[in-house]
Amino acid sequence: MINESLNRCFELPFDELYPLFDDAYRISRVRFSDQIFFYAPGFIHYDTPFYRAVNKWRFPSVSVTGTGCQLQCEHCKGKLLETMIPATTPEMLREVCTRIMDKGGKGLLVSGGATSDGGVPLQKFVPAMGWAKEELGLDIVVHTGLVEPVLAEALADINIDAVMLDIIGSEKTISRIYHMDLTVEAYDQSLYILEEHDIPIVPHVVVGLHYGRLEGERRALEILSGHNLAAVVVVAFMPLEGTPMDDITPSSPEEITRVVLASRLAMPEIPIILGCARPRGEHKARTDVLAIKAGVNGIAYPSEKGYNHARERGLGIRFSDECCSLLFRDIMASIGGH
Repeated sequence: MINESLNRCFELPFDELYPLFDDAYRISRVRFSDQIFFYAPGFIHYDTPFYRAVNKWRFPSVSVTGTGCQLQCEHCKGKLLETMIPATTPEMLREVCTRIMDKGGKGLLVSGGATSDGGVPLQKFVPAMGWAKEELGLDIVVHTGLVEPVLAEALADINIDAVMLDIIGSEKTISRIYHMDLTVEAYDQSLYILEEHDIPIVPHVVVGLHYGRLEGERRALEILSGHNLAAVVVVAFMPLEGTPMDDITPSSPEEITRVVLASRLAMPEIPIILGCARPRGEHKARTDVLAIKAGVNGIAYPSEKGYNHARERGLGIRFSDECCSLLFRDIMASIGGH
């Protein structure tokens, strides 16, 4: 059944997918009620007629490696790290967490550049994260990259709120974009490790990461459908100035929506999110509307057209200024579990 859904979503002409949109939208309504969750943590300035998120300390991103990254992936080259607050020692992380609390923050995303084996070097920072959760009451979500059991055990011990990692479904992409000699099974194994430690897993599928083309997205969804996940986030490649891929055209709204639709149909019990990384402007507006039609449960930084479309459909709209990875918790609070 899963393979059949994926076949149709990835192989049919887009204008033949609309009956599947109806199925996907109905699945979302039956399973998750007539609500949609919009997210606007303040690390991106978001000031619209319907919601304002202007406190950059509300839920900021922190890099434990500063701007350093050993992998130097083709699409990023460490550029994304430049937007994060550096905290390269546990003491610095404690100081940043204290400042977040003092500035009215609710939590933070702890991330960083990857080592050559594809993981973010988080281990020595786990005690500081545990302290921030216990003493300051902050929510903490982490980007781990590939995970070893010792890190998973440590994160489980502090009751980390969620773990995020990109799931890459193509060895070509792993090699050419990520500069690693690994198979897709490495990502599957990381998911098993996190599952074994009962950690909320919120994996990301990056649409168009292979030079703007669909390459391993279907395989990524096949992998994800075999795991117990808290939610799935669909994001899209965005060209970053100063990287080798800054002249690559990103995937179209329709291509992104294929992945959203396939996610919804392949994993009907799992909340699906359209994440913050996606092209802006009219591209974003069309993507948002199509994603709502395809049964998405949450959207980060929704466009005005997306917001209006949700209202026109009669969906109950809930805004949050935390990270969209916590959607599963918001759904549990609103409808009593999932």
